Amino acid sequence: MAPRFLIDENLSPQLAHHLRTVHGYEAVHVNEIGLQGAADPDVLARAVAEDRIVMTSNAEDFRQLGRRTPNHPGLAVMLHAVGLAQQLELGLKLATVIEAAEIIHGRLFEIDRHGAVRAFKLP
Repeated sequence: MAPRFLIDENLSPQLAHHLRTVHGYEAVHVNEIGLQGAADPDVLARAVAEDRIVMTSNAEDFRQLGRRTPNHPGLAVMLHAVGLAQQLELGLKLATVIEAAEIIHGRLFEIDRHGAVRAFKLP
C-alpha cells in the first residue's frame, strides 16, 4: 500500500500539492484539514487516526513524540529544508524511500540537505 502523508505546518502547503498532483501520493497539509496552529501532539494524533506519516522539519519535537507513541504510522523529517525547491526535492526523495521500505510503522526517516536518508526505530 502506498504511504499517505500529513505535511506539518513548518513545510510549505505546496509540498503536499506537489506530492499529490505530480507524483500521485496521498498527501495533505495541516492547513487543508483545519490543523493550522495545532499542537504537535494533535498533529501526530490525527496522523495516527488516519494512518498517515507526518512529514516535518521539526525533528526535536517529533522525535520525542515518536518515542512516546511507538505505534505511530511513521515519521519523515527533513533536517535542513529551507526553501521551497529544496522541500520539493527532499520531500519526494523521502516519499520514494518510504514507499520502498519494508517497515514503516514506528520508524523515523530522516533526510539531510544532501539527500542522504537514515531510517531507524526510536529508542
